Amino acid sequence: MYFTLVAGGKAETYACCQGCPSLLSDSILPSLALGLKLTVPTPVGRGKCPTCGFRWADFDRVHRFGCATCYEAHAPQALATIARIQPGLEHHGRRPYDAVADREAKLTKARLLLKSALKEEDYETAAVLRDQIAGLEAGPAEANQ
Repeated sequence: MYFTLVAGGKAETYACCQGCPSLLSDSILPSLALGLKLTVPTPVGRGKCPTCGFRWADFDRVHRFGCATCYEAHAPQALATIARIQPGLEHHGRRPYDAVADREAKLTKARLLLKSALKEEDYETAAVLRDQIAGLEAGPAEANQ
């Protein structure tokens, strides 16, 4: 169901689901009878930000949001855009040397290599990997020594 509201010389068209007509009859008709401008909130992720009024079309134009609430209001479009631009939602670029995620990735890789070395009975490599794992688990200060 669609309806158009003309107020102050501006026409605004609204789309409603099947459950809305009963709500609309209770809220729109009294507002129209009083001559008040009706504002119907748009679903999250559509239309404009409830805080600053920033629209997704504005983001397409300037490539930044208007306020912190815009991230929530336009989340579906933002996530779809990010998915189109880059392969995933996880950061794979440069990080500080002692970044926790980087250390965790090194730990995981070293543990897999250790398991493989032990399976192949390569005990010299396993000992080196064991020491690397101990250093990584101890933290960034001990891992650099």
